[in-house]
Amino acid sequence: MTREERFLVDSMLGSLVTWLRILGYDTEYWKGDDREMLEVARKEGRIILTNDREVVRFAEKNGMPVLGLTSPDVPEALAKIALTFGISLEFDGRRTRCPLCNAPLQSSGSRWYCGECGKEYWIGSHWIDISRKLSEAKRRLMELRDCRA
Repeated sequence: MTREERFLVDSMLGSLVTWLRILGYDTEYWKGDDREMLEVARKEGRIILTNDREVVRFAEKNGMPVLGLTSPDVPEALAKIALTFGISLEFDGRRTRCPLCNAPLQSSGSRWYCGECGKEYWIGSHWIDISRKLSEAKRRLMELRDCRA
């Protein structure tokens, strides 16, 4: 099982990559040239997440899915992505991806293994921070929806 939306995140928003992967979204981190990024996004059908206004303008002009994000605040950014593209902010252990290499993780109870890079994950003390940030993102999403109503 996978989540359909696929993202391409520019280097200025790198912290989002981990969060989107944890949520189960195929997310590539881009460190290269803007024109090449746009071409990769088009070829692979990826949604561009960037803080570069020129990239946003070009993508919009060419009918490409894009979201310009100006805040480095992860919960705020996740809320805006969820509002714009309808992604789920619920963690699903059957759909989560490796935060390092983006491969789908294999589950074994409360542990996950990456068949690509060999990394192992589990619910530990860091889970409190993960849960807190996802709860904050959901709260902000509700606020954004209320503002639109």
